[in-house]
Amino acid sequence: MAYSKELTIRSQDGFILKGFFDYPSEKRDKYPVVIFAHQFGTTHMIWSEFAKELRKKGYATLLIDLRGHGLSVVQNGKENRIIFNENFSSLVDLISFFKKSSQKVNFSKIPEDIALWIDYIIENEKVDPERIILIGASLGATSIIPVVSMHDISAVVCISPGSPAVMGEENVKLSLSSFTGFSMFVSSLNDPLGSEKYSRLYMGMTNNGTLLVVSGKGHGVVLLKKVKGYILQFLQYTEKQVE
Repeated sequence: MAYSKELTIRSQDGFILKGFFDYPSEKRDKYPVVIFAHQFGTTHMIWSEFAKELRKKGYATLLIDLRGHGLSVVQNGKENRIIFNENFSSLVDLISFFKKSSQKVNFSKIPEDIALWIDYIIENEKVDPERIILIGASLGATSIIPVVSMHDISAVVCISPGSPAVMGEENVKLSLSSFTGFSMFVSSLNDPLGSEKYSRLYMGMTNNGTLLVVSGKGHGVVLLKKVKGYILQFLQYTEKQVE
């Protein structure tokens, strides 16, 4: 049985960031890699099952804990965690936690963190630099968008993305308008946090985009049951274009 390789990098502002890297069982010289960015208030573990499926299809996977989450909570020698209570009673509470946490750990720096992860795995792992795929949910979905202007990314999948204001509206717009890879935006029709609106907004900014809107009001990884098959088809298509 293969075990995840725990990796550690340091952000430019002093966060010790943790990630978990796995290769597929298939032996190759270089592997396409999928980097997963989780949603607010969760950890890398929310991607475990989907990542396992992708490894069976030949992808290496990197599951990261975003700054202030999971094991990525030490900054310059001191603990710095998000503000979050799993038993929140309303969307107002959740939005309040998010705003306070963004100020506390600086969510706008997450794209730079992900770019550093890419630098690291290209240098230290058997990763094909022309086949880097980013998949994110909610906060993670919004965070991966600016990364496309920092690295050559072949595809991004954004599940329930949030407002571009978190990462800087101009930054997001410029990143998507110049991105030549493939993008997929996924939301439920009645997303309680307005994700359907943001998915359409991002779709209008990009060049090679796919928009998937499903029924219901699910948000983030809860949508995987409905949309996983479509995401796999999307990735299969993008792989054929790279070959």
